[in-house]
Amino acid sequence: MDAVIRGMDMLNRTLTRIAGYIATSLLFAMLGIVIVHVFYRYVLNDSFGWTEELSRTMMVWMAFLYFPTAHRYGMNVSLDIFISAIQDHPIMRYVGLLIELSVLVMLCGAIWLGYGLMSRASSSYTLALQLPLSYVYAIMPIGFSLVALVSLERLLRLVMNIFYPGRYKVNVFGSSTGAGA
Repeated sequence: MDAVIRGMDMLNRTLTRIAGYIATSLLFAMLGIVIVHVFYRYVLNDSFGWTEELSRTMMVWMAFLYFPTAHRYGMNVSLDIFISAIQDHPIMRYVGLLIELSVLVMLCGAIWLGYGLMSRASSSYTLALQLPLSYVYAIMPIGFSLVALVSLERLLRLVMNIFYPGRYKVNVFGSSTGAGA
């Protein structure tokens, strides 16, 4: 099981790093597009119709590409005061397992729904750029699949932590470290 978790860790580390690089590139490109748009609109008194649509699409893609990293390193929204009080309690191993299993099931549903939305949107086009909406919606199954891989790794760590407490250190609401990390 150590080899599986190490492999998942390496795969997720690589994929989240690549997704982060792409998202950061999108951020800088979006910033450039918005600056050009503002310059043309307020300095030259002219405007492009496509800049807002493109920057909005880039922002959505960027959010979906950062989502796996946020889940991997526990940057999710949580009640830190409550969690810090009960985090070391043995029951939290089971609670964390149930939470992560629920997250993985919801992610699988989101992948399915995102793929369906992408498939249905292939005949619709964006107004300004005339891109098929399926290109815009393609990030949903991609992003949710990346998060599902991270969630699967966390789930394996949590299951193994029940059988070998302390060997697979998993912060229920935070990052995973330990053997195989």
